[in-house]
Amino acid sequence: MKILIIEDDELKHQHLEKFVSSIISNSAFTWRKSYQSGLKEIMTNIYDLVLLDMSMHIYEKTAQESGGSFETYAGRMILNEIDINDIVTRVIVVTGYDVYSDGKTLDTLKLELRNEFGDFYIDTVYFIGSQDKWKTELTKLLTENFKI
Repeated sequence: MKILIIEDDELKHQHLEKFVSSIISNSAFTWRKSYQSGLKEIMTNIYDLVLLDMSMHIYEKTAQESGGSFETYAGRMILNEIDINDIVTRVIVVTGYDVYSDGKTLDTLKLELRNEFGDFYIDTVYFIGSQDKWKTELTKLLTENFKI
């Protein structure tokens, strides 16, 4: 299974890749760290699954570059591009926020995403690295939606 992780936090990326590879033995991962690099990747390659962060920088951070502006809903922008361009994939959003900067709750966001992108959007998992609840939720979503 080809899996794209679009996530700007290296530690969260490592947690996700290690955990998912323990569940899906035949998985091949690609990691992108920003809206722009993630969007380019998904527009040029085919993935069975995208694990998508909701909030990230527009561009890759480097020693010389700040990564541009931080976009609270960059993941939603990517979901919109997947929809507009009829990209065939499935998406699970993995976020570390239960309330966003505009006051929107995670439950409200999940409902909006389900209504707007229900064909390919599976669900959203609330990620707290020090807890195991995200692992239980992600395992359930993967086993219900993929032959693993």
